[in-house]
Amino acid sequence: MATFPSVDLTNFDLAPAVKTIRQTGDAAASTATGLARDAAYTAVGLGVLTYQRIQVRRREIERELRR
Repeated sequence: MATFPSVDLTNFDLAPAVKTIRQTGDAAASTATGLARDAAYTAVGLGVLTYQRIQVRRREIERELRR
């Protein structure tokens, strides 16, 4: 009959691995949040600039039509 080798799991601790994985996940989430915030600010800024450009163009057209 075959005998199986014994495995001693007395000092087996997953806490360091879990801590590292959690820190990596937190860093990734923080980076993703920052990128999403930056993208939203950029989109709002471009929207404001576009609106202002449209207003300037509208005033130019009104000025041309009054002549």
